[in-house]
Amino acid sequence: MNPADTSSNSPAVLGQKYAFATASLLLGLASFVSLLGLEKALLAILFGYLALKHQPGPVLAPRRNWARAGVALGVAMLVFVPTLLIAFQDRVAILIDALQRLPH
Repeated sequence: MNPADTSSNSPAVLGQKYAFATASLLLGLASFVSLLGLEKALLAILFGYLALKHQPGPVLAPRRNWARAGVALGVAMLVFVPTLLIAFQDRVAILIDALQRLPH
């Protein structure tokens, strides 16, 4: 295969989109492991967007749902954590104070 070939049906483009969809789903799930893992949520959204883009390449029907799930999990995390921090602001302050009092 010619490396300069930018055909939308090339195996490299298809493989790249599969990788983006898979990475999006895994990062979306991993963002819930560490509740302050917002960087993973942002990456899940970015990779999901790259997998769902129409150009270059085919529509990517087999892994489209994986990319959508990754984006949904990333967005849910970006909404979930700040909402909890705001809703329980008084308890978070007590927790931070208690953690600061622990001996080093």
